[in-house]
Amino acid sequence: MPDSSAYDGPQGPLQHRCASCDATRPDLLRCTGCRVVRYCSRAHQAADRAAHKSLCKRMAKLRAKLEHEDRAVRHATQDFMTPANAFETHAGHFWGLLHTRGYMRARFAVADEARLACTLDGVTEALEHFGDMLRLCRSDNMGIRDHVPALLLRLDRDQECYDFVKWWETVGQEDDYDWGDTDLPFLDVKDADVMEEPTFLLHRFGNLGFLVSILLLKIKMLLDIRNIKVIRKALLGRLPIELWREVESSATRSPFSARRFVGRPYKDLAKAEDVLVQQCRDIGRAVFDANEYFTGELLCLTDETMSYRPGAYSHGSCEQMALVMHEAYPAWHETAGALELLQSAHACAVRAYRVELVKEVVIDKVWDFLEVAAHDSSYLGPPHEKPSEKHAVEFRKKGLHHNLREPRGVGEEDDGDDMGDWYDDGMGGNPFECDCFDHGFHEHGSSDPLYEEYLRDVGAISRSASTLI
Repeated sequence: MPDSSAYDGPQGPLQHRCASCDATRPDLLRCTGCRVVRYCSRAHQAADRAAHKSLCKRMAKLRAKLEHEDRAVRHATQDFMTPANAFETHAGHFWGLLHTRGYMRARFAVADEARLACTLDGVTEALEHFGDMLRLCRSDNMGIRDHVPALLLRLDRDQECYDFVKWWETVGQEDDYDWGDTDLPFLDVKDADVMEEPTFLLHRFGNLGFLVSILLLKIKMLLDIRNIKVIRKALLGRLPIELWREVESSATRSPFSARRFVGRPYKDLAKAEDVLVQQCRDIGRAVFDANEYFTGELLCLTDETMSYRPGAYSHGSCEQMALVMHEAYPAWHETAGALELLQSAHACAVRAYRVELVKEVVIDKVWDFLEVAAHDSSYLGPPHEKPSEKHAVEFRKKGLHHNLREPRGVGEEDDGDDMGDWYDDGMGGNPFECDCFDHGFHEHGSSDPLYEEYLRDVGAISRSASTLI
């Protein structure tokens, strides 16, 4: 297995790149051996041969194995347990036929190796394999569904990712769904509202991979709003407003954001940002409840985790964290700003609680400081007036930094109320809702703290425009 350095490629949308020099253009040459790596010239392909040879040979070997298994299924000797061609007669029920399992395992191996190449060709091929494997085996005995959402996010197919997860977490959880009836609708959720409350995800023993993928999707949209806000602040007075939409479109990563947020009024963006922050907070807490190891590892990935591929896991275990991290981390890394936002939220928590020497103690508080970090990321004024600085002062002024709950020791029983230990501050309400960070909207009058923040930033830009871009 690769270590964490294998996932430190370029950030941003996947593109065809030369494996030797990172050049991007449409006419790159594709390696005919592995079919997942490209080069800008024969010379660069030759120069990279030593580094690429191992992957190329593995892919060729795995493809040969898959072709052998494919022929065995298509030209099987028919008997009372084995159809002559299961592709024609048993699509949807493959795992129920013993002789198809070798084919399914061989195809998974090809898809997994292609995914690990971290190229556009590799990720696209992996997704195509997994999608067809779900068609061949609807009941998904191999757990293919856990691999799909992160691949969709890496290809910026965000709506499909959300629809896929929602189907499995709603229809796929129904007790009376007949997996043997291939005439029933399958993965038929289309164009679900990505901004809706994710209540279908927030249940006991939630699917960690699904939670992490939808969390990243929401953070991706949150970052797009941040980019639009910063662009508007920076371009004020420098570019005609009618050209802003084009610039904003170029700064958004999610196709959903391009449709929903570009060109929208500032107050609509602010409302959407508040909704997304709250949803990220809820899903983030669910991630921590599902596996307390995942958030900390995501913030500081180790080679030990990425080089470890356990064969089995239990709910909430380190093994589960490692398996989900293998799928999820590339998508997080390629989403520019996502990990940095979480690291900023963690830094805000550390600063507020004053626990510099035991930073792991506040891992479960990251999500409660996400709003502060989000506003920091779009703030362009003086550093000493950043929202996080004001929040930390107010936080300590109220004495809330004394409410830090010590992490549960090994063998110590959980009381079943993780949130209550630090939500009950003796003052009533949520201790993280400080006065200085009350961004509620007012139905009467024109007082809108978010809009006033925008005006303050605009004033700062006007006073020192030359230092802001």
